[in-house]
Amino acid sequence: MNAPDLETRAAIADLNARFAWALDLHDYDALRDILTEDVHYVSVGRELHGVDEVVASFHARTGVRTTRHGLGNLLLAAESAGVVHGRSSWHTFASNADPPVGVDLYMVADFDDVYRRIDGRGWRISARRIRPVFRVSGLAPDAAPTPQ
Repeated sequence: MNAPDLETRAAIADLNARFAWALDLHDYDALRDILTEDVHYVSVGRELHGVDEVVASFHARTGVRTTRHGLGNLLLAAESAGVVHGRSSWHTFASNADPPVGVDLYMVADFDDVYRRIDGRGWRISARRIRPVFRVSGLAPDAAPTPQ
């Protein structure tokens, strides 16, 4: 596999930024423009199939949640003109309280992704596997409120 062209790399970096902001702003319906219809999404304790299931899982969260996601070390390899594999390192700061809150690192995780170009709709995430490296379970979604 070869490195994708710069235009593809920029489009995928933008896609990941839109994913992070969708989660951070609780705009879960925006994921429909980021994920493929048949996305395979694996995260801590859950395996989801299809964009409807992923969106519903985020909407089902209860309680207050404040997060900021960041991404680094994005490595990309083109399988073909329409399929790119990616690996990146993400960090998530989280609190189960309203902002402004103290900063707590919830998780650092490796993301293994497959991106597909969909005609007329651009690049989408078609598979995402999240592998935690560091994780504070007490800061997980739906955990007890974070003390302030």
